[in-house]
Amino acid sequence: MKSRLLCAAFAAAGAFWLAPPAEAGCVISPDQKSINVVTDNGSSDERTCAVKCQVDTKVGVVQIGCGGNTPPLAKGHSLCDFDKPDAYYKKVISFEDTCKGGPPPAPTKTSAPAKADGFTCRISADGKTVDAMIANPYATETSCQVNCQVSTTKAGTTLQTSCTKNVAPGAGPVVLCSNSIDSGTLVKMVGGSGSCIKPLAPDDAAAKDKDEDDDDDAQNLDPAKLRAKIRKQLDPDAQKMFDKMNKP
Repeated sequence: MKSRLLCAAFAAAGAFWLAPPAEAGCVISPDQKSINVVTDNGSSDERTCAVKCQVDTKVGVVQIGCGGNTPPLAKGHSLCDFDKPDAYYKKVISFEDTCKGGPPPAPTKTSAPAKADGFTCRISADGKTVDAMIANPYATETSCQVNCQVSTTKAGTTLQTSCTKNVAPGAGPVVLCSNSIDSGTLVKMVGGSGSCIKPLAPDDAAAKDKDEDDDDDAQNLDPAKLRAKIRKQLDPDAQKMFDKMNKP
């Protein structure tokens, strides 16, 4: 009897150690066709959470992520999911979750610069409105754009939101635009993208202005002076050909 009990205990222990670890942050379906981005909220208040995962796929390692409102004390709350027609997702390599570990840390006097393309499609607490949000990681004002696709309780429908707006330097995440639905409620983000245009460096901007000034000057020259200006920029052989082509 004791030997049978010992064998059963060892078998149970072996099954425990062989079980695959939970894939926190991003969960791949058994058929490897879908991936679900999930988070936990350890706070007693609703929070905006963002998750980013590095995932090994049949085309290599890709980054998958999204963000949205998460109810108080939620466990495994789905922020978004993605589907493929065939087996595509292999395993989760790593993940980052802004809501892991309970309430967020207290703000400090200095904060790290926002990451490029740090966008969020934030669903309101009543599920009626989505805010397209993004941070400007640059030291100058620039144009940013966000696209959001959010599923609704009405089968087979999604709410599409797309907008572009100038964002102050280092600001964010800020709301670029909001979109609401008349019936049903919003469920979760199912797709989206966001980016900010990288401003030109001072030297590049100065060079661009100089080129534009040169173009303006060239347009104001009379034909003879313009030909002389062009000829001066050519090498000797090209100058001979230029003179032959422009011989009166």
